[in-house]
Amino acid sequence: MQPFLTACKKDMTMNNRIFTFLCSVLLCLGAVRAERVMVIADPHVIPASLLQPGTAADEMLSSGRKMLDLSEPAFTALIDTALAYTPDLVLIPGDLTKDGEKASHEWMAEQLARLTSAGIPVLVIPGNHDISNPSAYSYSGDQKTKVANISDAEFDQIYAAYMGATKDSESHSYVAEPLRGVTVLAIDGVHGNAGTGSLSDNTLQWLLAHADVAVAKGNLVIAMCHWQLIEHVDQQTMLLSSSQLANADSIAQLLTQHKVRLALTGHFHINGVTTKYYNTLNDSIVEVTTGSPVAYPCPYRWLEISADRSTVSVATGDIRALDTISDLHSYSRAWQQEHTANMAPDAARRAWNKVDTYMAQMENSSSVTMKAFLALLKKRIPQDDSTRVALFEKHMQQSMVDMYILHSDANEPERLEKDAIVDAFYTNLTNFMVEVLGEELLENPFGAAMVEMALNMLDTSVTSMTEDVTTGENPTYTNRTDDLYPVLKLNAPQPVEAVEQVKAESCQTTYDVLGRPVKESVRGQVIIRNNQKQVTK
Repeated sequence: MQPFLTACKKDMTMNNRIFTFLCSVLLCLGAVRAERVMVIADPHVIPASLLQPGTAADEMLSSGRKMLDLSEPAFTALIDTALAYTPDLVLIPGDLTKDGEKASHEWMAEQLARLTSAGIPVLVIPGNHDISNPSAYSYSGDQKTKVANISDAEFDQIYAAYMGATKDSESHSYVAEPLRGVTVLAIDGVHGNAGTGSLSDNTLQWLLAHADVAVAKGNLVIAMCHWQLIEHVDQQTMLLSSSQLANADSIAQLLTQHKVRLALTGHFHINGVTTKYYNTLNDSIVEVTTGSPVAYPCPYRWLEISADRSTVSVATGDIRALDTISDLHSYSRAWQQEHTANMAPDAARRAWNKVDTYMAQMENSSSVTMKAFLALLKKRIPQDDSTRVALFEKHMQQSMVDMYILHSDANEPERLEKDAIVDAFYTNLTNFMVEVLGEELLENPFGAAMVEMALNMLDTSVTSMTEDVTTGENPTYTNRTDDLYPVLKLNAPQPVEAVEQVKAESCQTTYDVLGRPVKESVRGQVIIRNNQKQVTK
């Protein structure tokens, strides 16, 4: 009997060892698994219950660039896509609704519940359209009717299941850890202001403190904000100040200093990826901006986060068809061309306002010659709104449409039509200036200087956009990034088991903090060697 019991004990011990080994293997495999995140930006949903056919809806749709009549089926298609491909997480960085209608928010929450019911976590943040919006209306026949919007408290109530439990007391900002080794820093730039994007000092410090906690744990920290934090086109903020969060550059730099290397944004309705460098290549933040599913080309994103949390691979998808539209790509492109043209009057007014501002600044000059030039210029420049708009539409409307479509396609240098569009833009701009100023003022030294300054300013932005580069303060780090399918090397602290895996593969390789092999390091450079962070001497 004793030998039998001894044998049984040996077998049990062996079985326990095998069981423990298998569990360890399974745990390690689970720990280093790559995970996939779906990003849906700016869905701007208004359900069919609020948007019925008629002249009221037609007038509303004609005044903007969003295909709001397709917002419900487009978002439903994205939910169906998520259910089919089961991402590990879905992120929505704001502008969930058309204009904050309570019924729109309730419909949105019902759709998100389809995902969480299937075990797919969702995190959202509000955009400038979502809370206390006075433009909440329903449309039916020829009637445009005011409807209930939602308050800050109602937003928190409706989306309680789709926000992190650790919340800022002054805003809708929160922190969540939806995936192992990944912290989402949700940045609310809406609370407490009239639709513009800004952060209080208290909220910013709260966010940075939680970023530090996440980094100390070894997590990859992803900032999610509705507004862009960095420029994707040189002088973008000057041309369109509302595209970015107030004090965005300072905030982006602070996030970078606190080891946040990736930001996910929306708002601009354009797919863009760019990197902001501060001082060195080791001191940077990458921003992935995702376009809207109700604007051409109806995009969304997939992010694959590597097992060691050091790399994020981005893939861009488009909604290609809906039940009522077999070729949504062509349909949305034609819609965008038509409705961008409809926006020309507003673009004209903004352009003329900049001219007025510049002239007001010039009037402060004490130069007699300058004052004489300004007197001639005022006689040439039309003052009535209709003439100003007509001049802009005559010369610049088509170029505005073509440039916007080119930018919507993203990866502009790869587009065969790019050079022709750029050439036409400068030809049309020249013709516009000639008609406005006339030969006399064009030959005037002040006029020639003014034209040169305007062309140089626009050339910086046009070149940046069409060549897909951003320069920033330091030309050494001019950036050109794939807008659609980039592989991003991030400075992400790595889980122990993942570090060991990397160590086994290449224990002698030296990397910079963006994960790139370093052949020749420079003095003072932060590097990673044998899985240890070092500073070269």
